[in-house]
Amino acid sequence: MKSAQEIRQTFLDYFASKDHKVVPSAPVVPMNDPTLLFINAGMNQFKDVFLGTGSRDYSRACDTQKCVRVSGKHNDLEEVGVDTYHHTYFEMLGNWSFGDYFKKDAITWAWDLLVNVYGLDPNRLYATVFGGDEEDGLEVDRESEELWAEFTDIPKDRILRFGKKDNFWEMGDTGPCGPCTEIHYDRGPGAGDIPDPNNPGAAVNGDFPRVIEIWNLVFIQYNRNKDGSLEPLPARHVDTGMGFERLVAVLQEKNSNYETDLFAPIFAAIKEHTGVEHGSTESPKDIACRVIADHIRTLCIAFADGALPGNEGRGYVLRRILRRAARFGRQNLEQAKPFIYRLVPSVCKALGDVFSEIAERQDHIALLIESEEVAFAKTLDRGLALFSDLSAKVKGKNQSEIPGEEAFDLYATFGFPRDLVELMAREDGLTVASLGWDKAQEEHRMASKASGSFGQRFDLRLIEGMPATKSSFYREGQCGSGNGVSLRTQPLKLINDRFLILAETPFYSESGGQVGDAGRVSGDGFCFEVESTQKEGSLVIHEGSLSEGSADELPVEVIAEVDVPRRMAIMRNHTATHLLHWALKEVLGDHATQQGSLVGPDKLRFDLTHPVAISAPEVARIESLVNEKIMANKNLVTTLEDLGAAKDRGVTALFGEKYEEDVRVVDIGGYSTELCGGIHVDATGDIGPFLIVSEGAVQAGVRRIEALTGSVAIERLQHERQLLSQSAAALKTKPDDLLPRLVALQQQIKDLRKSGGQKSAADAGALAKTLLAEATDFGGVKVIVTKVDGAAKELAAIADAIRNNHGSAAGLLLNVVGDKVPLVAFASKDIAGKQVHAGKLAKEIASVLGGGGGGRPDFAQAGGKNPDQVEAALAAARAHLETALT
Repeated sequence: MKSAQEIRQTFLDYFASKDHKVVPSAPVVPMNDPTLLFINAGMNQFKDVFLGTGSRDYSRACDTQKCVRVSGKHNDLEEVGVDTYHHTYFEMLGNWSFGDYFKKDAITWAWDLLVNVYGLDPNRLYATVFGGDEEDGLEVDRESEELWAEFTDIPKDRILRFGKKDNFWEMGDTGPCGPCTEIHYDRGPGAGDIPDPNNPGAAVNGDFPRVIEIWNLVFIQYNRNKDGSLEPLPARHVDTGMGFERLVAVLQEKNSNYETDLFAPIFAAIKEHTGVEHGSTESPKDIACRVIADHIRTLCIAFADGALPGNEGRGYVLRRILRRAARFGRQNLEQAKPFIYRLVPSVCKALGDVFSEIAERQDHIALLIESEEVAFAKTLDRGLALFSDLSAKVKGKNQSEIPGEEAFDLYATFGFPRDLVELMAREDGLTVASLGWDKAQEEHRMASKASGSFGQRFDLRLIEGMPATKSSFYREGQCGSGNGVSLRTQPLKLINDRFLILAETPFYSESGGQVGDAGRVSGDGFCFEVESTQKEGSLVIHEGSLSEGSADELPVEVIAEVDVPRRMAIMRNHTATHLLHWALKEVLGDHATQQGSLVGPDKLRFDLTHPVAISAPEVARIESLVNEKIMANKNLVTTLEDLGAAKDRGVTALFGEKYEEDVRVVDIGGYSTELCGGIHVDATGDIGPFLIVSEGAVQAGVRRIEALTGSVAIERLQHERQLLSQSAAALKTKPDDLLPRLVALQQQIKDLRKSGGQKSAADAGALAKTLLAEATDFGGVKVIVTKVDGAAKELAAIADAIRNNHGSAAGLLLNVVGDKVPLVAFASKDIAGKQVHAGKLAKEIASVLGGGGGGRPDFAQAGGKNPDQVEAALAAARAHLETALT
């Protein structure tokens, strides 16, 4: 039996033999596609090619792509763990043709690989083709149908026609699309029931575990216009995708993906840490094992590629997945303590051979998961108890739907994601009212002013087919041949007076953490102020405002000029970022790797993996190391190298970045070598002073450093020196003596507070005696209801003095402070909870005052906001106590 690793490598080797470029998987966190939360298909990294906004230096490619599907239309979450073949994370084996081969080669190679190389039984294979669509005016894909019949051994009765839903692929509402042909495999009677055991073909596309789709061949030959019409594309492409987990299950003759060697190490780890052994049943424990095994793979892959848990976007999706796994572990595997983080090494064992970033970031991934588990564990049991009460209340009313507003409280208060609440409801035979949840969620969103957006700046069809922008932002000697800041060029298109595209540009487009350039593009009767520069495929988009001219009359030639002082400030910060990365490793260790960065003109920000706060001495040492290298004034050396060769010689590649085959290497003195396409100074001395201004936590395992360079750093130092001098002058001392002077002042304040506290206690005791002397007696209990001067803290001290030192007593004290009415209620221990309940008294009187509060039987605090009701409140308190004590 072939291992998963052998099966994967066989696929890549096969297509490499057909002149395909074997490309690495793109990170599962999209770098340059704001429309995606996660990479969810193999074609995502080639989207710009299909849209006509980008190109590659090869026309054939193959890979195994990491994919996550947990939201949107590609959402298999509810099936995960319940059936045998849906996952939130999976690998997609794929091969592509960009205007090269088409249907014949795609079909014959697919058949050859499956039957002659992998050895699948051809009698169990079915092919589906597009059956046409009258509304779109599309006929049956007879070409594919005839190719299957002519060039493979599949009989015609196993070539089946299906409609647009199953066999027509579209990228979106508009854009590239085309018919597809799918390959399905009958796994035999042991893999599950089908409607007609004598006719497995009738189960194709029926969502039966026995007959499953294993490969989809998409033929991209049309473009969907905005009006819904279709037109042929000038270049036709092939995009295929084969689910790796399904293929492994088929080749290893398993009825479930979870029974393959891809999951075996994970189930072994689950058994080791929980004592529960996975079985292939539909029991709650087995489903829980499968859910956890699936989810830990997703978390490891995403965190290894730079994603982080959070409250919005992809961060929230990952938090949902982790909490879902934790709930299954708590309820089904009886795991009260965090354990999911202990499974990370098993994922490294299963996938680390092909995705080395998991093993390289193993400790970081485990720390992220553990911290999330610990945080959720604090509210998990209370949330489960609340859900149990909700469920019982609904069933007690003979209803089947939990009110959405009440269900939403499980999210707002206890962090239970919506799909988890809905899952728990289904397990109890209930549903959740969607409209009520949506209303509560919107109110919550508005209250917290939450916001998040994944969109694009304009309709991409407006730039489809445009020639790639020539970028000339590197200076002479830095992989460039010009001055890198200005040139004459041709304006090609201006969109909405906001987005300008040039034939050639000196403007650097935002990438790798470095912000895009700003500046000006001007010509005869034309002036465009560039505010930022972005990239869309192979096009550079200059975003800004038009101050002169129009889109209808673009000049033949313009001068594009970068804002040089701004560019120089960015360059200083970028080179300083490389030095900071090196210094962090020197001081903290090799685990301190870059998690993210922002390089702007005013500051640099650097996120790194480190489990604890960086101490003040460590920060000082890091800062000193960077400044030492700056003063050494070493020249930077930039070279173009092969990606594989650069990695082999130890050049640092950043996690989550997608690199081309030819990469730019920035070498600083031989001690810092990184793959980097950004813009840098010529020598380290050009950076000027380097100053770290803050260090703090982003979240568990991730720290953030912010720093300044050049004139900005000088201005900050001058400002701090001025503050120091002014502070010393205010305290009538010298700057060198400021610290001991502050320490002495703090001690004086501490001593004054201590003596003041003693005086306050003495004053409270004296006032308590006065009030007791004036108290009313009800059955041997001293009752005090009055208005006294003092804030809530002082009222509490008086009440304590009365109830703790003067026999049986009860009462209520209040005062008016501005427009607020603080109050305390009290009862001595001998009557608290028996005759008088201070908490109930405080709550009742606070309501008279338009407020609220409560507390223990012997002591409670509350407050109101209607000072004009003080007399009514005092009367109500006297009545309450008189009733309680007589």
